[in-house]
Amino acid sequence: MGPHILVVGGTGMLAGLVEALAGDGGRLSLLSRRASAHGLPGRAFDCDYHDAAAFTAALDAAVAGQGPIDLAVAWFHSLRLAAPRRLAERVGREGAPGRLFQVLGSGVADPAKPGRLRFAAAVADGLPACRLRQVVLGFRLADGGARWLTDAEISEGVLRAVRQDLPLSVVGVVEPWASRPPAPGAEAE
Repeated sequence: MGPHILVVGGTGMLAGLVEALAGDGGRLSLLSRRASAHGLPGRAFDCDYHDAAAFTAALDAAVAGQGPIDLAVAWFHSLRLAAPRRLAERVGREGAPGRLFQVLGSGVADPAKPGRLRFAAAVADGLPACRLRQVVLGFRLADGGARWLTDAEISEGVLRAVRQDLPLSVVGVVEPWASRPPAPGAEAE
């Protein structure tokens, strides 16, 4: 029996990652608002991580059905919630640490706001069975400008980070910071 792999938020930009991990032969669980659309009966849990009780229930159901979490990949839009810590608490077990890949937006690399990576890493503080890895999503420099990463680039980059198992990975670039494209929906100056 392969490792239990759990992905949080794998129906959007991480959908390609979920497909690749599903092909690796592990026991895959998926938690997201639209997880059941992935066609993983008994392993896809529809929940919103903003709802602490529903998210915790989905985590517990995934662990009950597939066993302890050996590998987790999670994209939380905010770390100021209970969900990231609740996930970290369920990754690994005594004598068999697990890995949690925390997917983070480019904002954690803002040089004007140092300490954001450390703040994000705090979700695993005091949890010896959880080996935290961080993946920062940057941008691409192209044609004299910059653009955001595509969903395929994000999935491929996060998958590469998982396979390389580095403590910190950057998909794309985050420097020079001044070249960062405007936030989606923001008007160009």
